[in-house]
Amino acid sequence: MAAEAILLFGGIAVLRALGRPEETNVAWISLVVGLHFVALAPVWKEPSILIPGVVLTVLGVVGLVMTFTSAIAWVPIVSGVASGVTLLSGSLAYSRRALTSLNPTN
Repeated sequence: MAAEAILLFGGIAVLRALGRPEETNVAWISLVVGLHFVALAPVWKEPSILIPGVVLTVLGVVGLVMTFTSAIAWVPIVSGVASGVTLLSGSLAYSRRALTSLNPTN
């Protein structure tokens, strides 16, 4: 968690120092959070979190690339909204799987 916080806030500070537009921050956050899930999958022995981790990482990279193009206005949608939808979908899928695995005690 400490490494993630350092990467998040340190990276945003570096991006600001480099004069990058604010939209870059959204892409950076998506990238760091995605890598966080990818790194935690083997630690938690939960390969199912690799899927949202990889998706978030890809959305972050795509958003970072988009900040260098005329499509910069779409970065918050691609790296922000799509990342949120990914996290929500992953949470719902995991919850559904957990709930369906419960056995009734009756």
